[in-house]
Amino acid sequence: MYARTVKGRVLTFGVSGKLVRNSLIMYDRETHSLWSHLTGGAIEGALRGAQLRMVTATQTTWAAWRRAHPETQVLPHDYPNQTDAYASYFRRGDAGILGRKRDDHRLPAKARVLGVRILDHPKAYSLDVVRRAGVVNDTFIEVPLVVLATADESAAIFRRDIDGKTLTFAAGPSGTVVDQQTGTTWESVTGRATSGPLLGKSLTPVPATDSFWFGWFDFFPGTLLYS
Repeated sequence: MYARTVKGRVLTFGVSGKLVRNSLIMYDRETHSLWSHLTGGAIEGALRGAQLRMVTATQTTWAAWRRAHPETQVLPHDYPNQTDAYASYFRRGDAGILGRKRDDHRLPAKARVLGVRILDHPKAYSLDVVRRAGVVNDTFIEVPLVVLATADESAAIFRRDIDGKTLTFAAGPSGTVVDQQTGTTWESVTGRATSGPLLGKSLTPVPATDSFWFGWFDFFPGTLLYS
């Protein structure tokens, strides 16, 4: 997810129908520049070289989100006879229409990963690994991070330092996590403390990209992979 204000101007985006390394390319209606949805950068047109600012977002199940945010309103999204045109694409193990530009066999091509970039250094976390662990404590480029499973195939990343103290987390009951330093209980979806000494505090979310492994590695070939 990106903020769509560039150089003080609010842009509106559409789908160009083009692909770069199997990645969808957007265009903005104001300048007709082309943008990579994976990097948020303008690759062609008047705004070439400009960069959209990443904002944090949470991918999870509706049930988990509703528990954390019961006041949420949602646009209608289900229609009679609705089908997923990409269902067969997700089932196949191939690397998409254009194939891979770079091969990396640390994960299957369509393994889902959560990718982060800190000071332009990329790192990826396998969603299967995060799901099995429930909680991943890590440090990357001297930034203490925690990756929390928010559903079977989704996760969220937060900084795990708060008020000058670095916390270490472990899985708790019903989708919660508990820090070992204070015993505070936290929501995995929101990063919000729900009980304990740090009640009312919130972890700082880290912008991240949910991607197929082949797509992430094609754009960031030097990426580290958590293992």
